[in-house]
Amino acid sequence: MHKSTLQLLLAFSLGLICGLLMEFSVTLFLALILTLISVFVYTMRDASGLKHNQDKYFIVMSSLLYFAALAISLCSAIAIVLLAGYEISKGKNLKTLSLRLLPHIIITVVSIFLFI
Repeated sequence: MHKSTLQLLLAFSLGLICGLLMEFSVTLFLALILTLISVFVYTMRDASGLKHNQDKYFIVMSSLLYFAALAISLCSAIAIVLLAGYEISKGKNLKTLSLRLLPHIIITVVSIFLFI
């Protein structure tokens, strides 16, 4: 991971942490932890040395963790901004960005309708 990408990811993560912890509770803290793990697993799909179709396992795992975080607290939906920032920093165009984030966007929309 490039140094600038890591710095951007850390800056967005810090914003996510501060935003979620403004009203601290154990459930928000658990949602925060699951969201950050989901983002970390999502970034692992770009690791070098992955075997054929191994990146799909990272997407599935990241999506499941993200859904669990949304089930705990809908405040975790801000992770879409974090993931979009990561993809933009990697130099992806809008079409590629939307295709790569499609599972997380679908999970966010479905969760909003389920949990509200």
